[in-house]
Amino acid sequence: MSIVSTFKNLGLHNRLAFFSLSLIIIQTIGLGVVSTYSLQTNLEEQIGKRALALSKSLVHHPVIIQGLINKDSVSIQELAETIRLNTEARFIVVGDIDGIRYSHPNLSKLGQKMVGGDNALALVDGQSYISKATGSLGISVRGKSPVYSDTGEIIGLVSVGFLEEDIDKVVEQFKRNFHFFFGLILLAGVGITIYIAKRYRDDIFGLEPEEIARTYTERKAVLASILEGIIVINEAGVITSVNPVALQLIGELDSEDIVGSSINSLSSLSPLVSTENSQLSLRDIEVDINEQLMILTKTPLLIKGENKGAVLSFRLKDDIVALSQKLSQVEQFSTMLQVQTHEYSNKLNTIGGLIQIGSVDEALELITSETSGYQEMIEFLIATVADPVMAGFFLGKYNQARERNIEFVIEPDSSLNDIPVNIPSEKLVTILGNIIDNAFDACLKNSTKIHMVNLHMTDIGNDLIFEVVDSGSGIDSDLKENMFALGETTKSDMGHGIGMYLVKNALAQLGGSISISNAKGGGTIMTVYIPKQLAKRS
Repeated sequence: MSIVSTFKNLGLHNRLAFFSLSLIIIQTIGLGVVSTYSLQTNLEEQIGKRALALSKSLVHHPVIIQGLINKDSVSIQELAETIRLNTEARFIVVGDIDGIRYSHPNLSKLGQKMVGGDNALALVDGQSYISKATGSLGISVRGKSPVYSDTGEIIGLVSVGFLEEDIDKVVEQFKRNFHFFFGLILLAGVGITIYIAKRYRDDIFGLEPEEIARTYTERKAVLASILEGIIVINEAGVITSVNPVALQLIGELDSEDIVGSSINSLSSLSPLVSTENSQLSLRDIEVDINEQLMILTKTPLLIKGENKGAVLSFRLKDDIVALSQKLSQVEQFSTMLQVQTHEYSNKLNTIGGLIQIGSVDEALELITSETSGYQEMIEFLIATVADPVMAGFFLGKYNQARERNIEFVIEPDSSLNDIPVNIPSEKLVTILGNIIDNAFDACLKNSTKIHMVNLHMTDIGNDLIFEVVDSGSGIDSDLKENMFALGETTKSDMGHGIGMYLVKNALAQLGGSISISNAKGGGTIMTVYIPKQLAKRS
């Protein structure tokens, strides 16, 4: 396996760690090399200037001038060594015009010719300068200046030097310190790099770049292929993504016109994504978007348990009304069959037992009583309710009540034959279904009374009026004020707190209203008013 393929198999976070560590090492080594070179260069420059300044000051000393004229090396040697010891210079050499030493740290070198081959500029040209050469003590940085007599004649020179090995010692100490700090920087870099790489890997859920690209492409394809409108918002309520169907439904031509804007621009959606409802899941809620009725589902977007926004999916209600009606009828029919199957199974066993023991008259009486009650309800609904969807709905609630041991009574003087065309039956199902279900639950909570729910309805006059009375314990005034809020419920289990919110929305769309009061003998009375004329104008 090649190095390149092995490197590719490391994974993104490992590659990032490798690159980061490599960069830290290269930068640190580069910094060390540059710093070492700069330090050595600057030291040599500063030491050279120091040596030159000292040599320039010594050439004017009378002891040196007279010593060279009188060829008195003793006085010059004594002066040079005294100054050398006080200035930390490695040597101060005074030479005559021929380069013969009059002073030197090594007394055996006195009287010998100076070495290094760098005296000509001082003895011939009369220049003061800095040089680097190998002398009797080794490689050194020197400052050389000519010595003049009183007549202006060059009679010798002064050479002050510092050995290269002393400079190297300073540089080596710097290198040792650098190696120590390099190790600390490398350890810190390794720790930080590993932390960042792990954090980065966790933030992208361990995905590799090609997996991220594929996921993003798949996401775009999925959003484009879904026949529902999709809007994604972040925790601040800003729209971050939208699919073509959503653009069409909300009347926008380009995603750039809405992505980045606040969800508050769609006023009907603002309450659903407010702070108090940020983590509330919603399913099949009716909302008005751009003056169109939509069925909306909201799913909170949770990342590591934290709310990071929500996904809103919605579709035109008109597109699913027909299907909803059919499914509603099928569901009601299925519920009715389940109840009847269970109930008639028990009844048939009873009838069979009566026949076996010879109680034929009692068997006939049981058959007559069972068929008459159910048949009477069917005949009553056929005569009272013209809409088959509503008739099936009431029959389903009747069977549901029997299964839960609740007496569900539709008042004999009820009438629902004049439903305006523009009042959809599924709206009435939404309103009455949630109210009757709440009534069933309320009366079951009261164990001291007969479980009974009464329904009275009338289409006489300008309004459709429905009155539902239960035998429960009544309703608290505090709950009465807040019961239509999204998420408000008296039930402890999940999935509640939406029904009465749907009732409020449906009534608002129909221009209707609802009144709630406590019955005199206990229980709750809910009365719904839906104007016929307003529904027709809508």
